[in-house]
Amino acid sequence: MLTVRPVLSLVLAVWFLQLAGGILSVVTPVGLAELGAASDAVGVIAALHAAGFMAGAYYAPRLIGELGNIRVFAAAAALTAVGAISQGLWMSEFGWAMIRFVQGATFAAMFAAAEAWLGRVTPKENRGNVLGFYNVAAKAALLLGPLIILNMSPLDPKNFLWCGLFLAAALVPVCLTRRQEPVRVASGRLPLLRLLKVSPSACAGVFIAGLVNSGTLALLPIYTGGLGMGANALALAGAAFSVANIGGLLSQWPAGRLSDHVDRRNVVAGMAFLAGAACLALWVFGDDVSTMLMFALLFIWGAGSLSFYGICVAHGVDRVNDADMTPMMSMLLIVWALGSVIGPVIAGGVMQTSLGVSGLFAFAFLGLSVLVVIMLLRRFEKPSVAEQDQSEWQPSMPAGIPGGALDPRTE
Repeated sequence: MLTVRPVLSLVLAVWFLQLAGGILSVVTPVGLAELGAASDAVGVIAALHAAGFMAGAYYAPRLIGELGNIRVFAAAAALTAVGAISQGLWMSEFGWAMIRFVQGATFAAMFAAAEAWLGRVTPKENRGNVLGFYNVAAKAALLLGPLIILNMSPLDPKNFLWCGLFLAAALVPVCLTRRQEPVRVASGRLPLLRLLKVSPSACAGVFIAGLVNSGTLALLPIYTGGLGMGANALALAGAAFSVANIGGLLSQWPAGRLSDHVDRRNVVAGMAFLAGAACLALWVFGDDVSTMLMFALLFIWGAGSLSFYGICVAHGVDRVNDADMTPMMSMLLIVWALGSVIGPVIAGGVMQTSLGVSGLFAFAFLGLSVLVVIMLLRRFEKPSVAEQDQSEWQPSMPAGIPGGALDPRTE
């Protein structure tokens, strides 16, 4: 605890904003369904949120360099709270679409400000402990958020008031911290074509992580609502979201540590195969799946699909020099965000076909199958990095942002 005490205020701030993010990730698609939106419209709105995140990921480092971490975090948290409360006051598909785009950009700015700050004020020898603590706290908040609103109706304005409350609370530890914010610095980028040449496997992995994971999680509440299980729609969606993310949280560490000793592409292929098998079962069972079986398969899907992003990042890190490490991680996040823009649109469209709501997992199965093939082909085409030359895997989630240097492998 001594190593993380200096940054507890920042971790607490991110914990509060992730509580709000977890609520919004569930209540928005379920609320849209209550408003009469089709699955493809829900997918488009989810894609707009991802597009806002990508825009924020691109411009946030420049804003931080000009205004500083505290000002950017405070302004972004305030705007996100305004958007969340506005969702409870202006209940329309068009209104929510605009709000979610802005929220994507402001969430990106908040993560940028917090993570760049954490990375620069934490000594390199302690960054591993700080990163692990930060990721566990953030993931726990993301899981807890939907559970707070389980018994509410999807369009209850209190759902959005809770989000506003948590976002306002996130301002307090950041604005009152006694810690000096880091010196403002410019952030470089690694050209995409060069990244594709250096590590095509890492690019493919993070893109499909965005495509499949963002598409599936965005439309998961529509899938659970279409099963007709007779449960409260928001409660079932929140439980399904949490179960999938618990699977990803529990598998992340053992999978990452395994990838330190064998070719990381084999581990990614194995995780994608596991998740794809669960998707195939959910697709085949269709509307006949029981609640408990659905939860079990979602847990397996989360264990496989929500854990390979960090391994793909580590694979990319293995193939660049120290000078290119942070720019490479920045560009990988943007590639992930691009997949996150496309995934919900495709997933929503597939659910509108004759496949019905279970078509969501046909989409996920196809994407994960493509990833397995890519990883195995690359494994045979290019030899793996010698174990002694590999960087040590560190837990990583696609919540980070360009401009941060939280990963202990970066300078």
